[in-house]
Amino acid sequence: MVELPHALPESKTRTRLLALGYDEAVSPTFISTDDAQRFSSSEAVALENPLSEEAPLLRNSLVPGMLNLLAWNFNREATDVRLFEMGNVFSMSSERVEQRKLACFAATGSVGEKGVQLPSRSTDFFDLKGDAEAILNTFEKQSLQFTTPASGYFHPGRSATVVLNGETVGELGQLHPDLAAERKFKQEVWIAQLDLDRLFAVPLREPRYQRLSRYPSVERDFSLLLDNHVSYERLRTAIEGLRIPELESIEPQELFRGAGVPEGKYSLLLHLVFQSSERTLRDDEVSGWSRQVIAAVQGLGGSLRG
Repeated sequence: MVELPHALPESKTRTRLLALGYDEAVSPTFISTDDAQRFSSSEAVALENPLSEEAPLLRNSLVPGMLNLLAWNFNREATDVRLFEMGNVFSMSSERVEQRKLACFAATGSVGEKGVQLPSRSTDFFDLKGDAEAILNTFEKQSLQFTTPASGYFHPGRSATVVLNGETVGELGQLHPDLAAERKFKQEVWIAQLDLDRLFAVPLREPRYQRLSRYPSVERDFSLLLDNHVSYERLRTAIEGLRIPELESIEPQELFRGAGVPEGKYSLLLHLVFQSSERTLRDDEVSGWSRQVIAAVQGLGGSLRG
């Protein structure tokens, strides 16, 4: 029995999606001309003898099929839906047909368990982003960024491009409200599409053992004032770029906009943990690293909040 080149990463990706609560679905390979132009910049492949005049092209994106699957569920009063599809898309390139493998997953409606003491909560951007991160954590990750802008069929303020190790591997976000209204969706739809050919070129992550340090950690909080255009990703990257070996973790604690914060800025409480596996850290060392962190923040146009 011959195993396909990407059988293992594909199996792990499918298993992770199922574990996250998504059900696998399959949509038709044919799409309409309008959908082909709207959901992909690639030139679609025309069929010589299409089965239907309404769908004369091979799909160049999995998004149209996913939206049709969601509509099918909505029409049957299913409002809490989580679906995924892994399949091939096709495009023309120099008179040749190119084939790529993509994964598309979508979530809409309530998230989590419901109960008397558990009020329902609607799916949001961070749920979808967290699911994408869970999938990408299966692979070796030197860097992971969520940047803007994304494609035009996403909500411009609630979407991102996924960049893994410097390579764009997908997009995610809320379906644009105009498209949702056009398809008569009465609730927010969150959708992601990953390029599996690019993703599967990244090695799978191997679990590594790391001994817990016997020396105490040192924690520091920084109350920062940043311009609205400075994303947390940029801030984190700048601090990680200091390459302080003893910096164990960077965690945002509180974000605030409003009274007391200048227009066009936001306040962020950042929590850092320093720890060595070889010795107890000295106060002067931690103070020096703290000054480096502040300098990195200032390099982004930010400052400590007074």
